[in-house]
Amino acid sequence: MKLNHLGLKRFHELDNHTVIDVCGVGLKYFPYGRKGMSQQDEFQDLELKDPRRYEYGYNILRGIEVKISRSDFRNGFICSGCNYNYVLAPMRMIAPYEVPKRVGLIEYNKYKFTCELNVEEAEKAGRRAFSFKGLRVVKRPIYRNIPQFQIDNAIARILERRREIELKRFQL
Repeated sequence: MKLNHLGLKRFHELDNHTVIDVCGVGLKYFPYGRKGMSQQDEFQDLELKDPRRYEYGYNILRGIEVKISRSDFRNGFICSGCNYNYVLAPMRMIAPYEVPKRVGLIEYNKYKFTCELNVEEAEKAGRRAFSFKGLRVVKRPIYRNIPQFQIDNAIARILERRREIELKRFQL
């Protein structure tokens, strides 16, 4: 998926691409008053008795770059287009210190990897429908604040792709 780089500074020499392999949207909850939100600005007709008790959800982007070889890793990738950026690579191919400072590292074990779909169990327990085994987070990424228009742009592109897939499915 192509991400917008407008207004973002590269923070590593490997950050030289605009297309990311996997992009996901999720929610991160912030305490009320964080990120410059004030009750007067955002909620003109609503008064909260104790605003510190509340949180609000904020869309965040998680990006994953898949690397299959050392030369692929050295060719570069996008590491500034999402709030959280990861590199997914086979086990022991990349050392954690080789990954840029704010980027996380996920290792893939091809002998233990499985992905199971458990829709019924997930609905009952309130969990995710997929369970992955054989992936290990070696280095956690650091949250990066990006402009809201970039998040909106990525969500719009994801929705366009979904709509195209649905249209193709109905045409068959």
